[in-house]
Amino acid sequence: MESRATILVVDDDNVSLSLLCKLVEKLDYNVLQAQNGIQARAILNQHAVDLVIADYDMPDMDGLELLRFVKGAFPRLPYILVTAYSNVKVIREAWANGAFDFFQKPVFVDRLNQTIRLAVEYGHLSIARRKFPKMEELQPDPDMLNIGVVRELAVALEREDLLRIVEEYEIHARIELEQIFRYNMVKNQDQVRSIAHRLAGTSINLGLVKLAEELRTIEAHPEPRINSPIQLEQLLEKSIYWLKHFLTQIFQDVAS
Repeated sequence: MESRATILVVDDDNVSLSLLCKLVEKLDYNVLQAQNGIQARAILNQHAVDLVIADYDMPDMDGLELLRFVKGAFPRLPYILVTAYSNVKVIREAWANGAFDFFQKPVFVDRLNQTIRLAVEYGHLSIARRKFPKMEELQPDPDMLNIGVVRELAVALEREDLLRIVEEYEIHARIELEQIFRYNMVKNQDQVRSIAHRLAGTSINLGLVKLAEELRTIEAHPEPRINSPIQLEQLLEKSIYWLKHFLTQIFQDVAS
């Protein structure tokens, strides 16, 4: 009886398509392949698929359009988007539309293996797609931030530049935190430690002290199972919200 998961790989570049298909096959999965989004859509309507891995830059129907189709027709089917370069706008839109994960070329086999396994086993639970409370309903928590750092950034940088940096941080922090959860789940302590260290440093630079403290704790003790990922995600969400909130206040004060 067939028990292997079936993965649909989509890429308009023949070499990239063949390479990724071979890598997935080596990981002992069944593979279906499509050279564009139109073919992928037809395959999804005809075959039972457990995961879609699709390139972003494709003609006629790009990876984001295919993602929207997949989430509309098969909302619990996990979807991994592959990009040739880091594109904040594309990542933000893919995240908002329910992508399970993102790969930037070249795709490394170890991460491919771990992410596919997690997507196949847990993707239907939508662990990467949690809903947060409305921030407007929360009371300000200035202790969450180092207001001195926030003020210095607001004075030193142009408003548009700083807000763009915060936006990029928000997107990448969500991705990094999700990776911490996934590597923690498969007990890859080195990756947990490395990502937590990197994200904590960036958070400190933006004055997000409470979030940085939690990340430093994870960095120091990467081996226990993280039992409260939702609370950490909410801390990230609140930190970003109040960072934007206080930046707006500071910019208004400076303008007046």
